[in-house]
Amino acid sequence: MAGSGSHRAFTGLALVAGIWALIIGLTASVAVARPLPAPGPGDDRSGVSRYFSGPQGLAIPTAPCDPAGPSATDGVMATQLNPQLKAKMAGYLDAYKMSCARMVTQAVKDRGLNPRAAAIAIATIIVEASMNNYSQAVDHTSIGLFQQQDWWGSKEQRLDPAYATNAFLDDMERRYPDGSWNNAPIGEVCWKVQQPREDLRHLYGIEAGDATLIANALWSGTSGGPKHPYASGRIVSGQSADGRLEAFAAGADGVYHAWQTEVNGAWSPWRFAGGPRNAQLAVASNADGRLELFALSDSTFDHMWQTRPSAGWSDWETFGTGGHELAAGNNADGRIEVFASNAEGVFHRWQTAPSGGWSGWGGTHGGPANARLAMETAPDGRLEVFALSGSTFEHLYQTRVNGGWSAWETFGTGGHAVAASYNQDGRLEVFASNSEGVFHRWQTGPSSWSKWTGTAGLPDAELATARSVDGRIEVFAMNGTAAGHAWQTRPNAEFSQWEEFGGGGTSVSAGNNADGRIEVFGTSHVGVYHRWQTGFATWSEWAWLNDSGPSMT
Repeated sequence: MAGSGSHRAFTGLALVAGIWALIIGLTASVAVARPLPAPGPGDDRSGVSRYFSGPQGLAIPTAPCDPAGPSATDGVMATQLNPQLKAKMAGYLDAYKMSCARMVTQAVKDRGLNPRAAAIAIATIIVEASMNNYSQAVDHTSIGLFQQQDWWGSKEQRLDPAYATNAFLDDMERRYPDGSWNNAPIGEVCWKVQQPREDLRHLYGIEAGDATLIANALWSGTSGGPKHPYASGRIVSGQSADGRLEAFAAGADGVYHAWQTEVNGAWSPWRFAGGPRNAQLAVASNADGRLELFALSDSTFDHMWQTRPSAGWSDWETFGTGGHELAAGNNADGRIEVFASNAEGVFHRWQTAPSGGWSGWGGTHGGPANARLAMETAPDGRLEVFALSGSTFEHLYQTRVNGGWSAWETFGTGGHAVAASYNQDGRLEVFASNSEGVFHRWQTGPSSWSKWTGTAGLPDAELATARSVDGRIEVFAMNGTAAGHAWQTRPNAEFSQWEEFGGGGTSVSAGNNADGRIEVFGTSHVGVYHRWQTGFATWSEWAWLNDSGPSMT
């Protein structure tokens, strides 16, 4: 496999050191942030605050961000991320600061916004308070993570990370209506809300890269489990609670396992993990952060799980009988739900409590026989399942969040492969391949869909999707002779033309590093390859994933 690609300018995530190295760890509010209404021409916008000589230079009392205190995972993640940081927080991230960023990120998720909104908020709290929830006024009456003055709310409200984050986002969305903050530089959005002195506005942009890395590392690790399922197939990947990717490949003799040895970093050698032969795989995250792997062969269905977040794995345990394909994802309350197809249709099984036990297998009242399955999460948190056979395409969805399921509905005709993703505004997008190429269909509203539209692309291709850090869907297709790549030209928008992405193979999968960069995995009869974004716009060449791994035909 070989190939290269570059399709757009990389503008929002450059890590700038520069003069900021001279003031690493400084703490204080740079801005006197103002909520609605916006200040008029006669208002005092100076908002000047003092910079202190370092993180230990002045003892300012802090309030807890999480009432339960920092978690063990907060400490692990801080340790993993510290070497990756380039600006003010480099070397100063700890479990407490990580807990503050986690609470901010959770507030963004609960509001229904995306990781970029979390990065904007985190860049602000880095500049304003070095990620400290200051309980004593630093500048005039400014307190808390965002150093909000008393007109933002009571002291108790401003020290509540959820309240403070939502107050910040309220003002952000007022100043940037209709999601236009997605297309503005992160530093400019922070500055526009916080309104510091003009000569200080550049400070937020310096922190944009580190803030994006932290936000993306936290996005799948905040409470309740990830909102969107990982893809299933012959090779799959999922992100451990500490941000490292873990990958599994289905060989003829069983399942193989490799993992990143550090966040965003290199990979371990492949380890033979046993389990079903020639399996179809799916990975999901428990609500407590532990990954769980499901492996289905024509005669066996087994699963294994991390014994604690980011740690080692259990032995295999029987999960059912044999079948054809599977998919796994999370209910809105964090409970994992697993679907599997066989010659009789589609069946499912679900956790009875987050990170807990399992129901028995239940039928779904039909579904295509021996279907290929994809699962995604609707904007309101309901799971939706897409089932494609050689002659039939059907669709199933939860009738309410965490609830029961609809009857099967016709969704198209038969095809070769199916993949699903979601737009930045939450609308689902489904891709399918057949002998004529790759087609897609997308939600036009909560319960309405576009018609199928052709994208050209490779015939009878295996498909994978991933999302760039700015929320654009990227699609990867691979058949026996070639690989191709297409991407949304902007969030929620049309797709580019297909671009050559390398040689052919037998399966393709994609995931995201903790810093948001996409990593693509491809397999062939000689082993497992990967290719990764080197800067959100440029790609490495194909290379072995450490070593060749299992042969996959």
